[in-house]
Amino acid sequence: MKKWLIALLSVLLLTCKSSDEGLSSQPAIEFSCSPQDFNYTEQAGCDGQIYPDPVSSPYVLPYAVGEAFKTGLVNCSFSYHASGQPDQYAFDFDMPEGTPFTAARAGKVRWVIDGASSTGGGAGNYLLIDHGDNTFGYYLHSPQNGISITVGQEVEQGDVLGITGRSGLAGYPHLHFIVVKGQPDYPYESVPVSFKNAIPSDVVLKTAVTYTACNH
Repeated sequence: MKKWLIALLSVLLLTCKSSDEGLSSQPAIEFSCSPQDFNYTEQAGCDGQIYPDPVSSPYVLPYAVGEAFKTGLVNCSFSYHASGQPDQYAFDFDMPEGTPFTAARAGKVRWVIDGASSTGGGAGNYLLIDHGDNTFGYYLHSPQNGISITVGQEVEQGDVLGITGRSGLAGYPHLHFIVVKGQPDYPYESVPVSFKNAIPSDVVLKTAVTYTACNH
């Protein structure tokens, strides 16, 4: 009986070892991208501004490498994103409440508002980053106390800024991201941006498409 148990345990151990070795030999999933992923063709926005080539864009998707989220409203669509609106070049990323979002570009934190209700109206909770070239990045709809950086702080591209929510005029949890130029007070002037690490590699992000952030 003891010999039989010893034999059975030996087989099980060998099987587990083989299985583990098989798993370790599998290549890690890579989310790398290169300039060859993009086939740039000049595209104009709803007011005639030209989208930059993603390869030379200073912006990445506002979430971690390997993460993938579907877009909601995008540029020149409707509602607050409609042509002629200050937010015509905004992007909505449908991210579950509590999901960390990251800096699409490095800069210095200029404003942080995070004391508003997590579900109330108005502007809600948001932050503004000064890119140092007369452009600014807005990140909106965090829950109350959901922003993790402070005014005056220098942030690097990819740094976690806070978590997503549905504060302000958001009807559901998402991140509202927009780049503006000149004076950042509303009504501001938004500008078209492209993302150098978006897969699929669209120059202009499309509505209801899931985009993975690759390691550029």
